[in-house]
Amino acid sequence: MKDKIAVIDDHADSLEILREALSSSYQVETFSDPVAALSRIKMGGFSAVVTDVMMPGLNGVELMSRLLEASPSLPVILITAFGTLEAAANTIKDGAFDYLSKPLNLNEIRLVVSNAVSHFHAAEGAGEKGALQQMEPNVSNVVGKSERMLKVFKVIGRVAPTNSSILIEGESGTGKEIVARSIHLNSPRAEKPFIPINVAAIPEQLLEAELFGHEKGAFTGALFARDGLFTEAEGGTLFLDEVGEIPLLLQPKLLRVLQEHEVRRIGSSVSRIVDVRIIAATNRNLEELVSEKLFREDLFYRLSVIKIELPPLRERQDDIPLLIDFFIKKYNIQHNKQVTGISAELLERLYRLTWPGNVRELENFVDRAVALATGPILAPGDTELPSVRKQGENWTEHLPSNLTLDELETEYINHVLSICGDNYVAAAEILGINKSTLYRKLGRPRK
Repeated sequence: MKDKIAVIDDHADSLEILREALSSSYQVETFSDPVAALSRIKMGGFSAVVTDVMMPGLNGVELMSRLLEASPSLPVILITAFGTLEAAANTIKDGAFDYLSKPLNLNEIRLVVSNAVSHFHAAEGAGEKGALQQMEPNVSNVVGKSERMLKVFKVIGRVAPTNSSILIEGESGTGKEIVARSIHLNSPRAEKPFIPINVAAIPEQLLEAELFGHEKGAFTGALFARDGLFTEAEGGTLFLDEVGEIPLLLQPKLLRVLQEHEVRRIGSSVSRIVDVRIIAATNRNLEELVSEKLFREDLFYRLSVIKIELPPLRERQDDIPLLIDFFIKKYNIQHNKQVTGISAELLERLYRLTWPGNVRELENFVDRAVALATGPILAPGDTELPSVRKQGENWTEHLPSNLTLDELETEYINHVLSICGDNYVAAAEILGINKSTLYRKLGRPRK
């Protein structure tokens, strides 16, 4: 029996075009009145909805909102002749399955509807919250309206209800853990644990025990048995940050968990079944590591069933005002301030920076600026600009020419620290070392 699709548009010609495009694969029920469509769709029986945005009486966005209140798993595809990236980003975050602009590519609409129906059945089969649960802004800091971020929003909305392994790629500071948390919080696993671990921060000899657990006496210092993070994350999500740093000898054990869904404590002969979703992240090119024989090819493919690429801030500058507004609201609460915005002059200066620390660096700047602000508008005099080189500017220009290699390394470490506002965790991530190594290189006590 064919799936039933609802198509809503107040223009008869558009309704007929969509009916013809979809009727070979689906039962298509058309509506020219969005209010009548809402009443009929709420009665059930539909696997997806395709609706125009600009309609009298009830527009497509309002219609979608009411439909998702009644049936969160029902995919809604919005169509408009007045498409903008900002509108698309907002509707995707509000729960739309997809957002298409007229004139329609009929092959594209067929593909999108096919994907929507597949996700609907996957969500209904799981008996959970559904494929398109609303991306709640209070639990998701994924902010943006650029075309690259719109693609990220679409992928998050589509993969959240699945159990597929996900690999998030991006430079340090682009928000990989935030995206991972957003996927978890908008999935059927949301009520279960989300457990992050930075693989690079755990000494190699302890990482296996941290992930898989150990029996009492399994090695020196194992005074009692303990579960590993895979067991602690049962039913939820385990986030493996900097997964490219996992030792080669440990990779087969991680691969086995992904393939067999079971773990075995160190020192035990008994395996236990685990139900854990894996989301991994890296700021390194794993495919290059595979070609260099530093990362297993089979593990790479298991981890990257779905890949999400987060763009650096310098490639999504249209998002800077949105991010600043988001962070101002966040740090107004923390610092008990009432900052309402940023001056055009300061914003223009921020646009000229390359932001090697990405969104994390921008957040540190806004945090500092709000804390020091003397008025309601952030202005150049409130705080120094980030110590970041601008396009074409060389950070080594001020250095003497006779530095030793060790001295040059120290200068660069201090430069990165200044970028990150003396945030040692962020600096260590940019440098590709763990925090303890950073302290050792600088000869400073741990903070």
